[in-house]
Amino acid sequence: MSDLLCPFYQKSCILKNQANLPDFKNQHDCNAQIAKCSFFAKEKLKQVSTNSPVKIIIKQVSNVFLVKADAIIYPTNNILETEQMLKILSNHEIDKRNLQILNQGIQMGYPYSFEIPNSWKIKQKHFINAVIAGESRLVNEPDLKSCMKKSILLADKLKLESLLILPADFGTHDLSLTSLAQLSSIFLFCKQHEFENLKNIFICMTDEETEQCFIEYYNRIFKEKEGEITPDK
Repeated sequence: MSDLLCPFYQKSCILKNQANLPDFKNQHDCNAQIAKCSFFAKEKLKQVSTNSPVKIIIKQVSNVFLVKADAIIYPTNNILETEQMLKILSNHEIDKRNLQILNQGIQMGYPYSFEIPNSWKIKQKHFINAVIAGESRLVNEPDLKSCMKKSILLADKLKLESLLILPADFGTHDLSLTSLAQLSSIFLFCKQHEFENLKNIFICMTDEETEQCFIEYYNRIFKEKEGEITPDK
């Protein structure tokens, strides 16, 4: 399918003039590739601006561990499993840190943190394990909501001003359901709690699909709760 060329493309799409397409589809160029047809192109969503006391920014980045923030909330399971890149950036020391936490005992739906050594190639200063799944890696939604609130509260108690949160789909849970649950819990807690230190929350991911999914639900949540709001430029 991806190798098929469109017979209606002659330096440009000859069908567009006959159709009443929105501007973003008219500006899209498929380059004769049927798989990238302008008629089926989706508009890239922009995050709406809000008056929330804690600023929430959703952003696709190439490396989440290079985002400058006071702490990172890392969704994990009850054995504190970590990805290979994180092992490398921590000089293979993170498993030892997590083992110390495990030896003290952990509970589902709770955060567990430690300060990040200067020798690690990670820009954040604190590492917060958010235990949202069992060993099977299947996300537990009540634990997800509980852990988001507790992790944000922990960051404020640690007198941190900025917080990086990773998407909590964790491999085996539906992305749409997870993003909605995660954003809802963050929104409600930020509305109900008066923070002493926390000012910025960054929700970062490495792929556009996840970014767009989070922005879509973010916009929906804030439109329902805040009324009409306008997109950021």
